[in-house]
Amino acid sequence: MQIDFEMPVVADGGLDAGVLDRVLVDRERGVLTHVVLRSPLASEELLVSMDLVQGTTDGCLRLRPGRDELLALPRYYDGRTTAPPAGRVDTSLVPQPPERRQELEEALGVTDDTVELGPDTRVMTADEAEVQLVGIGANDPGNDISRLRVRGPAGAEADFPASWIDVMREDVVALKVTRDDVLRSRPAPRRRDGNLASLEGLSGMGGRDGDTPEEVFGADFIDELRDKGGEVLRVPGAVGPVEADGQRMTAPADAGAKRRPSAR
Repeated sequence: MQIDFEMPVVADGGLDAGVLDRVLVDRERGVLTHVVLRSPLASEELLVSMDLVQGTTDGCLRLRPGRDELLALPRYYDGRTTAPPAGRVDTSLVPQPPERRQELEEALGVTDDTVELGPDTRVMTADEAEVQLVGIGANDPGNDISRLRVRGPAGAEADFPASWIDVMREDVVALKVTRDDVLRSRPAPRRRDGNLASLEGLSGMGGRDGDTPEEVFGADFIDELRDKGGEVLRVPGAVGPVEADGQRMTAPADAGAKRRPSAR
């Protein structure tokens, strides 16, 4: 299942439920746990557990509940950036006795290991080139993350296997592979118009508009990556760049070995 930001969302019966705004991920388990919707049904964003997601069809994310049932879902305030994702959830409108409120919040499964990812999240290579996160691919039935969909500065899109992920934060996902590894990956990425293109515009300069990596991500995070620290997304069985199932993306042929000069 591929879930991309800004894709339309429909409730049971095919009725409009809004658009996908962002997702929540348990980075310890490598699992997609919730989607967050901007909906015409509510002034706040709606938090939807993946248990209530049927899947994707014809470019739309399909939910199990009907439109009326969506009004009883928890609200999510993504603007509360000083609080972790658990602190952004509001269950006050969920029809539940007050004495069971804590039980409900625990059942939602938004924990200290939950990280929010959205269209502002950047994806950075090991040599500090960057692209923008477009969406998340997940396997059925466990919703474990299988790939990241990204867009380069020139507009081309590509899927990266989850085994390339090294560090995950809300503002940036760091990869184990370099810019050259990405540019050697196959098949070639595509632009929105369907034409093949390289991830043209990727550079080792770090930030866009000439910013240094330290200016974009903060010196503490750059030091964290260089020291191999931070929170690691543990993908079961992943020990390095590998082929993404069903994506026909070939891992770097010489990852971890002496690199040959690559064609620019």
